[in-house]
Amino acid sequence: MTEYIVKDKLTFLRALASSGYNLIAPISMKNKIQMAPTDPDKVDLDYLNTFLSPKSLFFPQTEKMMAFHKDLTKSDAFVYKPLGLDQVKPSVIFGLRPCDAKGLSVIDKIFQNNRFTDPYWNTKYEPSVKIGLACLNPGPNCFCTAVGGSPFGEIGLDAITLVRGNGFGLKTLSAKGEEFLKNTSGLEIGDLTGEIADLKKKVEASLPLPLDLSKVQGATILSIFNQPHWKTTADRCLNCGTCTFVCPTCHCFDIQDEQDEEGGVRIRNWDTCMSWLYTVHGTGHNPRPTKTERMRQRFMHKIKYIPMKQDGTCGCIGCGRCVQLCPVNIDIREVAKQMNQG
Repeated sequence: MTEYIVKDKLTFLRALASSGYNLIAPISMKNKIQMAPTDPDKVDLDYLNTFLSPKSLFFPQTEKMMAFHKDLTKSDAFVYKPLGLDQVKPSVIFGLRPCDAKGLSVIDKIFQNNRFTDPYWNTKYEPSVKIGLACLNPGPNCFCTAVGGSPFGEIGLDAITLVRGNGFGLKTLSAKGEEFLKNTSGLEIGDLTGEIADLKKKVEASLPLPLDLSKVQGATILSIFNQPHWKTTADRCLNCGTCTFVCPTCHCFDIQDEQDEEGGVRIRNWDTCMSWLYTVHGTGHNPRPTKTERMRQRFMHKIKYIPMKQDGTCGCIGCGRCVQLCPVNIDIREVAKQMNQG
């Protein structure tokens, strides 16, 4: 892979915007930093991380999937047809933090794998070029290194950059990134190997050591399922769902059909396992009747179930959003330690 020097940030961002791809980058929206389509001169790189994760770029909070009409003079009346799959313009996403890129790769293995592919995810995620921005000053709630990540992590990225004065250092990480950037103006071949290694070592030293999850990995599901600490932690939990809303790897959804006199649409909406309604059956029975079962499901999914299905990769990427925003200060790191203690 190739290493480049970018002398001027704005020149580089303008080159990305003129590439024929949609430029998506961090911008200030209502006093919070969010990933959104933008003009190069509005990009804001003075941020710790975006308020919400970038998963909504590929997995929108609300998405119309199919539609039908009721015109009986046409042969396709009442026939559901997919929406938007042939209208997706590729995007170049600049400024992804490595933890969020890793989170996207976790969801990617859920939405497309050797059993099935979700076309609504695939048509947006696959053609996009993902350029990360290394974390030089992690925040107090950041713990990517505790769950197998790094502030200079490369998983899920096509290239990674680090701020260098008025410009960037840039390293391509995939064939897609190499192809996209080879004709981009404002790049000069450089050697960043030593600089990246030194910065990576320095920044990682300021972050937490890896969590010991060895007992969780080796334990049976039922042994963790029946641990006594769940009730104690759940007594504090409000089941508000804030943690699932901001989490980069939460991906539960509900599908609803809506119609009027002219036709109807099938809509996919984010859902949350913290909600009583999420598991209630048509009979009224609910296999997760109290908040203890619902809260346990969330942590089991992150710390036990996803690692079982993704070769040990933790379902938590250490971004710290849930820790920062939980109204009762439940910390997933502390819950993981309790799970590991048995």
